[in-house]
Amino acid sequence: MLGRSDEAEDATQEALIRAWKARSSLRHVDQFQAWFDRILVNVCRDRLRRQRRVVVIPVDGLPAAAADPFIRLLDSDELGRALAAIDADARVLLVLRFWADLQVDEIAARLGIPSGTVKSRLHRAIHNVSEKLTSQREREETT
Repeated sequence: MLGRSDEAEDATQEALIRAWKARSSLRHVDQFQAWFDRILVNVCRDRLRRQRRVVVIPVDGLPAAAADPFIRLLDSDELGRALAAIDADARVLLVLRFWADLQVDEIAARLGIPSGTVKSRLHRAIHNVSEKLTSQREREETT
């Protein structure tokens, strides 16, 4: 979702801290995963929004992509580039649906939005990624 392994690790740790502080708000232990996922998704959304304003400065003279193998993988991956080009909320939906393999109702519960909204936003997100992939392929064919 975040595109960088170090960001994902930091987000997970931040979500764990938030969950620990809010542990009294967990009403049913059997719903822990959905409760925690919602916290984690919100942390990731916050980080994605902040990424637009934050500039990553390479450490030890290495470009950030060279230091993080996850970034290199995403840069070489068509789908990774297409996902990076769409907005954060659409990326969250796609990751939850196709990587976490959650059903629409589960996504709706984690994000706190109606199932119909999840369906329409997923449809739009898939369309946006498809357009990005098509334009990437067209650019590669012309070069």
